[in-house]
Amino acid sequence: VLQLKNVTGPQKCSLIAVGKNGERETVTSWSVPNWGYGIANAKTEEAKQPLYVHGGAAFDPNQIDHFEVMTFDGKKLVEVDA
Repeated sequence: VLQLKNVTGPQKCSLIAVGKNGERETVTSWSVPNWGYGIANAKTEEAKQPLYVHGGAAFDPNQIDHFEVMTFDGKKLVEVDA
């Protein structure tokens, strides 16, 4: 489970698993509305709540090098070691 917060919208994003061999696989994707997710000082309760997403990949866990959050237009937002 991935918890998303401090995310502004609108945008569409994907979580990508990147293997040690360079292979890339989409784990999950989501859409962020205008109001965002997990914004601490948001004006609405809806925007204050984080988004939880689930997914899976066909990698063995020890084959994953890192994860990337990418926008649908190809911008990398964050990279996290596995």
